[in-house]
Amino acid sequence: MFSVNRLAPAVLLVLILSGCTAGVAAPDSLVKSTVAPEPGADLGNDRPVVTFDGLMVRRRVALAVHADENVDLPGLRAELERRATDASLTLSDIAPDVLPAGLLDQAVPVLTMLLPAGTTTAQTRALIGPEASVSSLSASQDSTFFVVDVLVHDLRFEVAAADPAQVADSIATEGIVADAIGTYGTTLGAGLLGVDYIGPLLSDGLVESVRVGIARGAGTAAAEVAVRPESATGVGVNIAIEPLPTPAVIAETMMDHDAAEATSVPVSPGRWIGY
Repeated sequence: MFSVNRLAPAVLLVLILSGCTAGVAAPDSLVKSTVAPEPGADLGNDRPVVTFDGLMVRRRVALAVHADENVDLPGLRAELERRATDASLTLSDIAPDVLPAGLLDQAVPVLTMLLPAGTTTAQTRALIGPEASVSSLSASQDSTFFVVDVLVHDLRFEVAAADPAQVADSIATEGIVADAIGTYGTTLGAGLLGVDYIGPLLSDGLVESVRVGIARGAGTAAAEVAVRPESATGVGVNIAIEPLPTPAVIAETMMDHDAAEATSVPVSPGRWIGY
């Protein structure tokens, strides 16, 4: 039978990064970064070569769930979505590749979801506790909730098309775009097809693969496929000056909401962890 277990007190996982990061507004959102690596260069630390940045890269909050094989995944997802709805938020599936390598080294989450732009880590943590209950099928379930600040690509590929719907169908049938980036959306305009992507950072090579796939469907050249930010407002990220991620240095602490200091404690089931 479906049961509801009480969350244990909040557990904070601290990821120590090299230096501070800050969003920057791109002066020209359609121009690639002026500091570009050589073709084929690898920036290391699991970050792809990204020169499509500025307003095309955004800071978002992701919620990842690690759980054992006994988890009732549909029930857990439904419970999280219900709470998000109550908080006037939405949860969108996103590939786990968006998460820091240090987290993925532990295990691949059973759920990885993206919060809407502007959502804070505090709002995300409120969805799962510490006072809230967590749904599970049995007391043996060990679920860990990671609240993580991430970088995502927020892109719109645009191509001229006399029949945008037909071109969209052609692209879907051929499958090049889906193979390159997974889930995407389409926007049909007057003589224009938009292909929208929000997800883990794409390398320049993958961006070019998407342009090729769209161009084939439209019967044109890849150079005719524009790459733009989905929105021309807000704050973007300049990858050229963004500090590279470093391996996680993990400290487990329990936050005492009645005290100013945190004390070290063992990690227990049904916990949330924040990066």
